[in-house]
Amino acid sequence: MQILENESLKKYTTIKIGGNAKHLYIPESIDDLVNLMERIKNDKYYIIGGGSNILMNDQKTYENVICLTAMDNNIKSLGNGTYYVGASVRVQELINHINKDGFCGIEYLYSVPALIGGAIVMNAGRGRGHGLSISDFIEEVHIWDGGSIKVVKNDKCGFEYRKSNFKNSKVIVLGGKFTFDKIINDGSRMTKQDRINYSKKVQDYSGPSFGSVFCQHDRKIMQIVRILSPGFKNGISFSNKTSNWLTNRGEGTYLQAVSLINRVKRYHKIIGRKAVPEVIIWE
Repeated sequence: MQILENESLKKYTTIKIGGNAKHLYIPESIDDLVNLMERIKNDKYYIIGGGSNILMNDQKTYENVICLTAMDNNIKSLGNGTYYVGASVRVQELINHINKDGFCGIEYLYSVPALIGGAIVMNAGRGRGHGLSISDFIEEVHIWDGGSIKVVKNDKCGFEYRKSNFKNSKVIVLGGKFTFDKIINDGSRMTKQDRINYSKKVQDYSGPSFGSVFCQHDRKIMQIVRILSPGFKNGISFSNKTSNWLTNRGEGTYLQAVSLINRVKRYHKIIGRKAVPEVIIWE
């Protein structure tokens, strides 16, 4: 296990905003993680994976941060399109692997900079109108619950749109068992290249971002907020291309991002609507 002291966390997030970690732990196996948790289980700790849905306070030092990028990078075929996938596997790596084996199902996630563990926690998927989520293919999730390793069946995971029982909890996702569809080349499914082309067309890659900020919002209200409160010059601003995105123009801060997120929530409240952040905020 790697242990880094007084490490800047900015480079560990896709928005490129981060405080410092007094101790940054990078377990290189599940045994490393279990041993670490036995040592710090009574202390406060934070978990980071791919870093695409996290807003850290850049003025704060976090005592214990656990980075899961090296814990379990294994993809194990169990036959007939079923795989056990470690939490540290990148989404793109899994898609490439199953496509090579003749299976498919989550190509719409090919543009998402996430690890499988985070994708499970957030129940990553397409927009609400599409009704597609990674949980459609999950058989079970393996977790560390603070005392032991447990297996949770799909129907006990609390999967909803961009949500699971593992979000905002002390549970650590170790991996999951998936069963994917067999590829049928009839032109009906989204391919990796389809997703890449779609992302280039509708998503903003002009600067660092979270991806989607809110999992529930009113699109028209978001467009109004973007016009009235576009953001901070050379800092955090609403994307000109994707209304539900915040982009870091180079000098973005935690307070700027929180200010714009809270502004969106206030505008929704005035209209009698609800805005629910998808981003996890480390206060």
